[in-house]
Amino acid sequence: MTDREKIKYLINGVLNNSYDIETFCDEFTRIYDLEINYKELTDMERKELHDLCEMASRYSGNEYELSIPNMYYSGAEILEKVRSVKSKLYNND
Repeated sequence: MTDREKIKYLINGVLNNSYDIETFCDEFTRIYDLEINYKELTDMERKELHDLCEMASRYSGNEYELSIPNMYYSGAEILEKVRSVKSKLYNND
């Protein structure tokens, strides 16, 4: 499986509840930050996946942490971004 396929698999998995949000965030961040070859991505993929990675790396399920402005993202916010990324990048797949 290519890195691009891993990303698509994770996105589909979190949207169909095969993965919980915390697992998705950990795995997505690991693959995007450490494994993917950015040169193989289109400009749109780089932007959208980078933005999603920024959010995923700052996921928190803790209500106190979520109350700190502009610091953490909730599961709902991340899922909204995941849906947007899928729509923009993988809608035809």
